[in-house]
Amino acid sequence: MFEQEAVYYESNLTALQEQYMGKYVVISGDRVIGSYYSDEEAYAGAIEAKCELGSFMIKHITDNPEENIQRFLNFVYV
Repeated sequence: MFEQEAVYYESNLTALQEQYMGKYVVISGDRVIGSYYSDEEAYAGAIEAKCELGSFMIKHITDNPEENIQRFLNFVYV
């Protein structure tokens, strides 16, 4: 799960940092779907872009290595 997205992220981290520092990006396959100011906005943007659940990942672009920890979230809206 997310192998292609993880490879894209790692391979393009420097370029992502230059363009999206401090933002949350949605990565699906080998492309950035969009950039947002919060993970909630990123999730909504992915759904709006018609990305199926499980087909994208949201990464906070930062230069802090501790931010590279993989987290799995389950968003539930009632």
